[in-house]
Amino acid sequence: MEFTSENLVKAVLEFYKHEESVNIECHEWLKNCQSSREAWTLVWPLLESSQELHVQFIAANILHYKISRQLNEVPVGDYLALKDNLVAAVARYINGPSMVLTRLELTLGVFIANTIGPLWPNPLEDLGTSFQPHNFPGVPEESVIKLLIQVFGYVPEQAQSVWQHSSRKSEAHRELQSKGESMFGWLFAIVKAQQNIELVKEALRAMIPWMKMLSICEWSEMHGLLDILVNLCKDSIRLGDYTLCELSIEMLSGIIADPNTHHYPIMILLILDKIIPLQSTLDVILDLQDMEMASSFYGMYVALADCHSRLIIDVCDEECSHNKTNPQNRSNVLKLVDILLRCTATPGSYPIDEIVSSITISVWYSFVEEIQPKQAESEGLKYARLMQVFEWVYKSLAEILLKKAQYPLSDEDWNAEEKEQFRIYRQDACDCLTYCFELRGWTMLNELIDAADHHLQILELNPEKLRQLWPELESILMGIRAVTENISNDTDPLLVGPMTRAFGVVIRVLKVNQTFRMPKIYQAAAECISACSGMLHSYEHTVKNVIVYILEGLFIPESSSSATLTLKALSRDCTKLLTEFTPQILSSCKQALDTGTMSQNDSIRLVFCIGKFLPYLPHEQIITAVNEIFAPSLQHLHRIAGEEPKPEARNQLIIILRIMSTLCSSLDVDQSESEEDEEEMSESDPIVPGNNNNYSSQSQGGSPGPSGSARTTGIRIIEEVNPNVKAKKLQNASSQPLIPVVEQILPVLVPLAEKWSRDEEVMETLFSILRHTLSTIHAGSQIVIEFAIKLVLISYRLHPVPPATALAKQILLMIGRDNFNMQCHFLQQIHILCSNTLKNPRNNLDFAESYFQFIAHLIRQNTELVNGSTINLDTMLIMGLEILGYTEAPLLKSGIYFVHVTLEKSGSLIPPLIEFYRRHGLIMLQKMILAIGCVVPRSAVHHFSDVFLGLNKSFTAEWRKWLQEALVPPGFPSPHCSGDAKNKFFLKVTKDRMTKRIVTDAINEFALACRNMSGSEYGSSTSKRL
Repeated sequence: MEFTSENLVKAVLEFYKHEESVNIECHEWLKNCQSSREAWTLVWPLLESSQELHVQFIAANILHYKISRQLNEVPVGDYLALKDNLVAAVARYINGPSMVLTRLELTLGVFIANTIGPLWPNPLEDLGTSFQPHNFPGVPEESVIKLLIQVFGYVPEQAQSVWQHSSRKSEAHRELQSKGESMFGWLFAIVKAQQNIELVKEALRAMIPWMKMLSICEWSEMHGLLDILVNLCKDSIRLGDYTLCELSIEMLSGIIADPNTHHYPIMILLILDKIIPLQSTLDVILDLQDMEMASSFYGMYVALADCHSRLIIDVCDEECSHNKTNPQNRSNVLKLVDILLRCTATPGSYPIDEIVSSITISVWYSFVEEIQPKQAESEGLKYARLMQVFEWVYKSLAEILLKKAQYPLSDEDWNAEEKEQFRIYRQDACDCLTYCFELRGWTMLNELIDAADHHLQILELNPEKLRQLWPELESILMGIRAVTENISNDTDPLLVGPMTRAFGVVIRVLKVNQTFRMPKIYQAAAECISACSGMLHSYEHTVKNVIVYILEGLFIPESSSSATLTLKALSRDCTKLLTEFTPQILSSCKQALDTGTMSQNDSIRLVFCIGKFLPYLPHEQIITAVNEIFAPSLQHLHRIAGEEPKPEARNQLIIILRIMSTLCSSLDVDQSESEEDEEEMSESDPIVPGNNNNYSSQSQGGSPGPSGSARTTGIRIIEEVNPNVKAKKLQNASSQPLIPVVEQILPVLVPLAEKWSRDEEVMETLFSILRHTLSTIHAGSQIVIEFAIKLVLISYRLHPVPPATALAKQILLMIGRDNFNMQCHFLQQIHILCSNTLKNPRNNLDFAESYFQFIAHLIRQNTELVNGSTINLDTMLIMGLEILGYTEAPLLKSGIYFVHVTLEKSGSLIPPLIEFYRRHGLIMLQKMILAIGCVVPRSAVHHFSDVFLGLNKSFTAEWRKWLQEALVPPGFPSPHCSGDAKNKFFLKVTKDRMTKRIVTDAINEFALACRNMSGSEYGSSTSKRL
C-alpha cells in the first residue's frame, strides 16, 4: 500500500479498531511508513483538528521520530520551513488536546537540540518572542507560559539523547551552557513569584534538567533558591500538595548530588543547615504513615550523607576547621546522623509496614570507609576522636539491625515477593553488621554473645518461652554468623576467647531447641557452624559436641537441608577430628538416604560426607559399606539401562549418576596420607605451606573432590622433594577402595551411554564419574582407563559432546608418555569418529568448539603426539577457515585459536602445513576481512589479531600481498568502507614491529569504518567496553 495521508489515516483507524489485540500487518505498515521519506510531507495534513484524535497523535509521534532520528534526510535549506511548520503546529494545539500537544512540545525540544548553534542561533529567545501572550487572544496567559516552560524543559533532556551524534551532542551542550544561567533565572523568577502553583510546578520540573547546564553552587541566587525550596516543602505538606513537595525535594536532592558540589563544602554545610529543620515536616509525614513521601525526605538526607560522606565524617571531628568557623556545623551533622539512625529504625516489619529503612544501608558502609584510620599518625588521633562519636552510633545501629531483621512470629500472610524482599533485607543487614564489626572489633562480638547468653539463661530456666523469644534469638545468631564468617585472620590470639564463647552459645542453643525444634533456630545455629568450619579444626571440643545435634537434624524435615550443609562443611574441613564418629556418621547418612525424603541436593551432600569418612573404616569394611548404602541405586541404574530411554526415567537417572559421581570425587583413601606428607614437607621446605594454603582455599570454596589443580601441583612438589612419595602414591592407588566400587558401576555405564548419547546432561553427569575416578586413582586401574576409552568412543561414534572431549584429554594424560603408542591410537580413533561431525560444525556447536580447542592445545603442547597419531588436519583446517566467517562467538574463538596454533606450528607438523597456507592464504584473508567488516559481531573481531600476527610472522612477504589483493575490490567488505580506511588499516597491520594491541586497535577501527560507525558516540563507547 502506498504511503499517503489517506492510507495512513486508514491504517491508524484500522489499528485502533480492535484495541484488545494487535494487528501485526497494520503495525508493520505503520512502522515502515514512519521510516519512509514520504512521512515528512504526509504528517502535516493529519495534524489538523478535523482529524480523529488517534490520527493526530500518530502524526505527532511520526514527526517526533523523524526529527529525533532521521533529520539528516532534510536538506539544511529546508530547516527554516520545517521549523515554521512545527512552531505553527504547536501554536494550534495550545488549548489541547494534551496528548498531542505534549508530543509536539517534545518534538520542538528535539528540533532545538538538533539545530541550536549555527543553524538556529537563538531558538529560546525566538520562541519567547513568538509565544507572547498577546499573540494568542482568548488564551489564558498561564497556558501560554506553561507551554513555553514545558518546551524549554524538554530541550536539555533531548540534547543528551542517545540518538544524538557525539559532535552534535557536544555542540548542543555548549550552546545550552551559554544560555543556562539566563534560562534558569527566568524559571526561578516564576517560582519566586508563586502567583500560580501549577506554573511553579512546571517551572520546577524544567529547572531540574537546566540545573545541569550551569555551576549551580556558584549561581548568584542560590541562597534564595534554597530558602524557597525548603519553604515549599513545608507549605506543600501543610496544604496537602504532595506533588509540589516531591518536586522541591527532587530539586534539593539534585543540587546535593551534583557532581561538582564536592568542591563547595561550605555550600553543602549551608544546604544541611537549611534542610535539618525539615525534621518537623518529616515527623508530620510519619504520623500520617505516608511511606512514599517519607522515602523522598529520607532519600534527600541519604543523598547528602552518601555523596559527601568524607565531609560529614570530617565535620564530626571537633578539630575540623569548619567547626571553628561555624560551631553549628557539627551540631547539624550529628543531627543528620541521628536522622539516618531514625530512618534505619523505622518501626514495623520490612517490607510490610515500612519501606524506608533499607535506603540508609549504603551510608553506613561509606561512613566506615571514611572513619578507618589511614597511615599517618595524625589520622590515628583523628580516628580516636571520631570513635568517641561513632562507637555509640554503630552500637545502636547493630541493635537496630538485629531488631529489624527479626522474623515475625508468623509469616503465613506474606506473599512470595514480600518474603524474598525480606530475605534480601536480612542479607543487607548481615553485610552492615560486618561493617559494624570492622569498626568496633571484638567488643561487638562479645556484646552479641552476651545478648545470646542472656536469652539462653531465660530459656534454660523456662524452655516454653522459646515460642515467643525465638525471633530475637535467631536474629542474634544471624549477627554472630555475619561477624564470624568474615574474620580474616583466624590466627589472632584475641580470637580464641570470643570464638570459644560463641561456639559454646551455639551448642547451648541447639540443646535448648531440642524440646520444640524450631526450624529457624536450628538453621541459624547450623549456619554459624558452617560459616566457621574453616577454623573449627582448632576447636576440637566444639566439633565433637556439635556433631550429635547435626546428625539429629538429618531426620527433622524442616531442618534437614541445614543439617546436610553443615555436615558437608564439617566433613570437608574437620574430617580428622571426627574420625571417632565415623560409624555414627555413616549410619546416620545411610538412614537419612533410606527415608527417601531427602531432596536431590541434600542426598548429594550426604554422599559427599559418606565418601569422606569411608576411608577411615578398615579396608575390608569399606566395600561392604558401599554395597550396603549404594546397592539400591546401582540396581535402579541397571533397571534403567535395560529399558529404552523414557522422559520419566531421566531425572532419576541424573540423580543416581550425580550420586555416583559425588562418591567417586570424595572417596579417596590417599587424603589422609597426602595431608601427612604435606605436614612433613612443611617442616623441611617453605614452598609447601603456600601450596597447602591453595588446597585449603579450594576445599573451602566447596570443590567436591581432590581433582583441582592446586592439589595436583601440591603432589608434584612433594614428589620432587621426596621421591618416595611417588612410589607410595602409586602403591596406594592400586589399593584404593574406589577401584572395586567403580568397577561395579562401569559395566552399566556402557548401555546407558549408548541409549542416552543424545542427552547432553545425562552424558555430562556420566562422564563426571570417570573424571573424578581418574583424578583419584590416577593410573591405578587399567580396567577403569579401558572403560573410559570405550565410553568416549561410544559418545564420539553416536553423538559427540564436550564432556567427552574433556575426558579424552584427561585419558591422554593418565595414559602418559610411557604408553605413547596407546596415546596415538586413541587420538587417531576419536579423530576418525568425529570427522563427519566436523564437516558441519553448526549441527553441534558446543562439541565443535571443544574439539577445535582440544586439538589446538595438543598441537601447541605435544606436537609429537599429533604427528605420531597420523591424523589428517587438512579437513579440520578447511573447516577452521570456514569458521572464520561464523557469527557464533565461542565457535569463532576456538576456530581462530586452532588456525593461529597451526600457523605457529606449521613447520613442525607432519606433513608440514606451509604449502597449505600458501595455497589458501588469500582465501583466508578474504574471509577474515569480510567477517571483520560486516559478519562477525564487533565484540569478537579482536580475536583475529592473533591470526594477523601469526601470518605476519610466518608468511611475511606473502601475507602483505594477500592482504593488498583482498582489499582491492571496491565496496568490499562493505560499501561504507572508503579507500582511505583500507589504506590506513593496511599500513597499521603490516608494520615491521607490531604488537597485539596495535593490531587489535586497527581491527576495531576498521570494523567501525565498515559499519559506518566511525566517530559516533555509540561506536566509541562500545569500543571502550569491548
